[in-house]
Amino acid sequence: MAGHSRWWESAREWVGRLPAALSGEVTVDVTRRRLRLSHGRVEALTRRVLRDVDALTLGEWSALAHAYDVRLAVAGWKLRVEVSLERLDLSTGRYSVTLLTPGRVELEESRVASALVHGVLRVGAGKSALRAVLDPVMPPGMSWDGQRLVISGPLPAEGAVPARLFESSSLSMAAEHVQEGLWLSAEAWPGLMELMQVVLGTELPRKPPGA
Repeated sequence: MAGHSRWWESAREWVGRLPAALSGEVTVDVTRRRLRLSHGRVEALTRRVLRDVDALTLGEWSALAHAYDVRLAVAGWKLRVEVSLERLDLSTGRYSVTLLTPGRVELEESRVASALVHGVLRVGAGKSALRAVLDPVMPPGMSWDGQRLVISGPLPAEGAVPARLFESSSLSMAAEHVQEGLWLSAEAWPGLMELMQVVLGTELPRKPPGA
């Protein structure tokens, strides 16, 4: 147990040694074994990870108290969605991201949907109608049941989170959206810290003996 305590404390020391540009954007909660990223850092990492995903383009992004207000294009359809991360699973070279859609989900103007948008939005269609419209055109690896948007697929060979890191290991993270940022927690805490080392490009403290 003492070894574990030293490990949590070394994680907090690691955050304190981050470059000035990052030190104010990462917080470690030793007691609850979780890590908080600022909303700005979450946006930057998300854009890095998704920039090469086919059929998905991120546009405007802003942080609300309960979710992110995001404009995106999916297979030619333009959407404005309020989303919050619920879960991220990395295993056997693949990823699965589960996003809650607790608020706004709106279909916006696009060339593909132009005629349909006018009719659907004019009658004030809700999420069930939008789901019926989007289901047939969702690209492989994306699904939305009206409450949760799930995006899954193979991890890239290189990039922010390369596939080799999770070819023979796994990491499941839960998330909580708060006003100050996004809390991430995982049963395998060192795995979470090692992931942060990779995506932030910084050196992780060596694990103390017996931890």
